[in-house]
Amino acid sequence: MFGLTASPLAQSANELVVVVTGTKQFHTPTCPLVAKAGSHVKVMKRSEAVRKGLTAHDCGSMPGAYVDPNTVKVYTQPNDNKYHLASCQKLGAIRTEVTLEDAGKKFWPCPVCHPPIRQRTPQS
Repeated sequence: MFGLTASPLAQSANELVVVVTGTKQFHTPTCPLVAKAGSHVKVMKRSEAVRKGLTAHDCGSMPGAYVDPNTVKVYTQPNDNKYHLASCQKLGAIRTEVTLEDAGKKFWPCPVCHPPIRQRTPQS
């Protein structure tokens, strides 16, 4: 999802990221560290975070980085086989909001905005 090898500028400069107060990294809004930080966060554009010398946290590879696919909203658009974050530069004006659960069954995650990936849940 959010590989360390990818340049922080490879994604949209206008994408909103979250900075936990007192750290030198920025996160996606769904990162578990953001939830743990509570109100000690600041939201800014990715370009501003990079300009301030902050680095991208590898939010997707954290152990236990579970995202509830029934509550996370992503977006699809006509004639596209991918799902996107609302801030994606590839997402047009005509869009449909869907849950990650539904999108993950029919679409691929966008390689530009790197939306969360629907994880398989272990069956009991």
